[in-house]
Amino acid sequence: MGIKQRIGTVILALSIGFPSAEAHSLLSSQLSQTSPIAQQSDNNEPAHVASIVFPELPQTHLIHCRNLSWLQQQLPKAKCVDQSFGLFQINATESQIDDLKKRAETDGIALQIQPEHILQRRSWLPNDLLLSNQKYLDVIQMPKAWDMGRNSVNRQGDTLVVAVLDDGLDTSHPDIKPVIWMNRGEIPWNGKDDDGNGYTDDFYGWNGGDSSAEVFNKESIFYGHGTSVAGVLGAATNNQLGIAGVAYNAKIMPVHCYASKGLSSDLGVIRSMLYVYRQKKLWLTTNKQKGINVVALNMSVGLDATFPNETPMWCELFDSLKSVGIMSVSATTNADNNVEVVGDIPTLCPSDALIVTSSTGLDKQWVKSGYGKVSVDLAAPGDNVYTISPVQTSPSNPYRGESGTSFATPMIAGTITWLNSVVCKTYLQLMQQNPDSALKLMRGWILGSVEQNSSLTAKTVTGGVLQTYGAWTKMDAWCTLHEPTYSTNGAEAVALAMYPNPTDGRSCVFLGAQPGVLSLRLLDAVGREVWRGETRLNETVRVPEGVSAGTYQWVIGSSRGTVGLTWVLR
Repeated sequence: MGIKQRIGTVILALSIGFPSAEAHSLLSSQLSQTSPIAQQSDNNEPAHVASIVFPELPQTHLIHCRNLSWLQQQLPKAKCVDQSFGLFQINATESQIDDLKKRAETDGIALQIQPEHILQRRSWLPNDLLLSNQKYLDVIQMPKAWDMGRNSVNRQGDTLVVAVLDDGLDTSHPDIKPVIWMNRGEIPWNGKDDDGNGYTDDFYGWNGGDSSAEVFNKESIFYGHGTSVAGVLGAATNNQLGIAGVAYNAKIMPVHCYASKGLSSDLGVIRSMLYVYRQKKLWLTTNKQKGINVVALNMSVGLDATFPNETPMWCELFDSLKSVGIMSVSATTNADNNVEVVGDIPTLCPSDALIVTSSTGLDKQWVKSGYGKVSVDLAAPGDNVYTISPVQTSPSNPYRGESGTSFATPMIAGTITWLNSVVCKTYLQLMQQNPDSALKLMRGWILGSVEQNSSLTAKTVTGGVLQTYGAWTKMDAWCTLHEPTYSTNGAEAVALAMYPNPTDGRSCVFLGAQPGVLSLRLLDAVGREVWRGETRLNETVRVPEGVSAGTYQWVIGSSRGTVGLTWVLR
């Protein structure tokens, strides 16, 4: 679906060489016919005041004429833009164009004239069937941003994960299942901590509210809040189903913070944040062999009328997350009040690795939500947001519209995750060496590119609305300056990743951005085919028992070509 073309109108026109007397006569005639002065009728009764008709405004036109001498005689000041073709550019009114055509016809001159049209980029759009319901994607410039890269891994080949701290997530939803993070080092539900990360059976994430591995329970179905938030952030994109997520197929990890028994409190939040922090730290300290590469934390939860001195542990954890390279994004309250006066957590937590959002409508105008010129950073569409819902609540149509700051927040968390997929390697190296500086850059790119809106001037720090493509332009400028070989080309063409490699088992997973079927051939050390089959990206491939230990070569075919990967089976 393309953007409609429009004709550009040029108000200040250059003279195109018509005789000045003729132009003066034409203008005088138009003005005399449109005088606003009331005329008297013959019977001395007042006549109606004539309607004011303004003179024609010139437009830019293109002229194709092989007889250059004739055309230059008629239009001595016309701009020649291609002499061999006889292509000229002029500014003229429709009356002047008609007059030129008549003169050409009289003189027997072949002439083609057309208005010059403004060419606009036709942004790439995914094929998700309900995309037209996601009006907010245009508001934040997501289609233009996707033109700059579409991937779920960064330029170093690391899978990107975003954590959703909420009331759980329907891992069975067909539009979220393909992008759910899975802990491949954990054998699910065997009651053991197989990967030794300190958490038992955390195959899909963690439940800090109950301190268990259950990330989807009755609460998750009844409220469905976390599922709907996750849909905006990262529903499977370009999969010919449902909606598209901002983060373009990055992995979603649910972190459940509510208790199914007893009182839900900030204890569940703290334990959930600790899980995210520990897993990212483990990923860093084991050279990416264990743990999780979480780049952003989405937190659409909070405490009304509360101040940081009442929640010091909660607030301090944002800086802990910053120390391992995680940017947090939080929704402010939906209550129409100044949070700096009445209090709100985590809005008022002082960490510079926390971005707080309020809400606008699709017209970018502020809608009822918390505000604060020091603590609420920006706004994003939070009204009439179309997203997914738990399958159990509506099996035939698990989608719905939602409103509130909770649904503005994942657009920002998704933007952070997407930017991590296209950012240059120099930034990724800075993130490894100095995550504090890297996150300050990311924060600056996002907050420094908002679209100003007067309704937000007194409501937020920036006074503007999230613009993802604008954030990309700032990131692109920084990367171009600091990495001379940087190019947006290749951001999408990262090779498939395979996990685990080597392996003691007989299974592996091919990780990548584009959903689709892969054809597989497994060759031994001398090139003989020992197994063949098919799989989908991000799904487990199981090799028959007859294949012995050794070094093998996978030959993997997809719609984008064929690649080979070495695999060690121990």
